Amino acid sequence: MSDSGGTTTVRIPARYTTIFTVGGAVAGLIAAFIVGPLVGWLIGLIGDAPGPLRLAAELSFVWALPVLTVVGAVVGFVIVASWSDSAGSVEVGADGITVHSKDADRHLLRSRARRVIAEKKELIVLDEETREVFRGPVEDEMLPGLRMALRDHGFPELESVDPYSQDYTTWVEGDGRLGDEAEELLRARRRALADDRPGAAEEALDGLRRRGVMVRDREGRQQYRVL
Repeated sequence: MSDSGGTTTVRIPARYTTIFTVGGAVAGLIAAFIVGPLVGWLIGLIGDAPGPLRLAAELSFVWALPVLTVVGAVVGFVIVASWSDSAGSVEVGADGITVHSKDADRHLLRSRARRVIAEKKELIVLDEETREVFRGPVEDEMLPGLRMALRDHGFPELESVDPYSQDYTTWVEGDGRLGDEAEELLRARRRALADDRPGAAEEALDGLRRRGVMVRDREGRQQYRVL
């Protein structure tokens, strides 16, 4: 978490870079001791071993120790860097909340952020009519920083349970509970998600929200809540 120009930016905490890098180095160090016996066991069991393991086993112990330790540290660093990049960041400021993801940025006006919820690795922002302003992924490791940032900037307290979760119903196509327009938008969103077309899925979701139909995904099914 960092502060700059009146805003607070929440990311995966920097300590995880140290944890993953050191953890990778330790794993590499341990590998230097066991790679030789492991390759011998695999060859005796199935007659072969993966190429990288065979290559590591050919190193003398004097070389294997530093080489595998460095390789482990690099792998650990790459893993945490990729994780942090995928997780994105959340900026909290006087005028609102800005969510930065890997492929998009979204600003949510303060006046519309009446409830902020983090549940099941999802960040949910509701307006005063309980309409969803935003729903997207968030990592649990970011929540302590986000909670503090919201508090520092005078936003509502971060909630851990969606108070309207029980109002959602699993969509069953053609059951008559929704109007034709909502049904068509849900079908369009389902097709877009199946075809990996996030833009079309978001467009259908926006149309549903304008009609007072909030949607979430659970276990491969669309669930909806009507205002």
